[in-house]
Amino acid sequence: LMLCGHSDTKPVGDASQWQTDPLEPVFKDGKLYGLGSTDMKGAVAAMIYATAAIQQSEVVLAGDLLLVINADEERSMKFGSEFLATDYGIQADVALLGEPSGIDGPEFEFLHLVSRGVCCFKIRVLGTQMHSSLTDRLSSVNANVKLADVLARMNRELRLTYLPHTLCANPTINLAVKIEGGVGYGVCPGVAEFQADIRTLPGMTRQQLQLDVERCLDSIRRDDPELRVELEFEQPPLDWIPATEVPADHPLVAALFTASEEVLGWRPKLSAFPGATDAAKFQALAGIPTIPSFGPGWLKLAHGPNECVGMEAIVQAAKIYALAARAYLR
Repeated sequence: LMLCGHSDTKPVGDASQWQTDPLEPVFKDGKLYGLGSTDMKGAVAAMIYATAAIQQSEVVLAGDLLLVINADEERSMKFGSEFLATDYGIQADVALLGEPSGIDGPEFEFLHLVSRGVCCFKIRVLGTQMHSSLTDRLSSVNANVKLADVLARMNRELRLTYLPHTLCANPTINLAVKIEGGVGYGVCPGVAEFQADIRTLPGMTRQQLQLDVERCLDSIRRDDPELRVELEFEQPPLDWIPATEVPADHPLVAALFTASEEVLGWRPKLSAFPGATDAAKFQALAGIPTIPSFGPGWLKLAHGPNECVGMEAIVQAAKIYALAARAYLR
């Protein structure tokens, strides 16, 4: 059994939006505030204490308990879980990630068995870069205007091919998470593009998603003969991080349910983790079934100002991890 948590974080961002120093731990109203507290240093601390408790108790386990604290989850996974799954050759029968499992409700709101995948790409429109004073006298195409038309059409018409999942009904489409175009005053924009971020379901493929996007673009091209638009996928790994899934009848799921009932007094709901996790590398590259998220904290606070995690939840997580590990490794 592998307990795993990443130690890296997203950047602070605008520090003025924080009510505390993001790089100093602050304890307030039963919560620990600071960068990475909910994503996911609280879970890392709980996993350290859980493994230490098992070691100090000298309980006899029927298997090995592996504690992994990795880096580079937030950027590319290349130097963290991907390295561990390939060059390092890490092995385990199952893994549990301590990503925050609260969203709008309590901490430990969900036990996430699915980790949605990610597909990132750019839509680029080519226009006519020229002196802006001549656009009413000479033939010209404003790339920004054309891109706006493409974005509006895709927002209405893009349809992806997928099978609804019992834990997550549909993928999430985020068009224009970033828009760039033009040079400035005096210049008709010659190139404009936007970035798209798609969160995918198990069973979806990069090839089919590409066909879906191109089909939508072809429809737009037919209605605008002068439109020059192209699709470009991001460089790996952001071009395609696969979704993963662990079946609900896996023995570790049962062990986590039992431990949760003992510590919390209730069972979390089964669900799909909205984002991508290290499960993509451990499961796809190393063949390790990986539960992507069960830990203290709230996902909605991750990657933003005033990130925090409940102090009691860290202690509860340590107890749950220790009890579940003991039950699974009997």
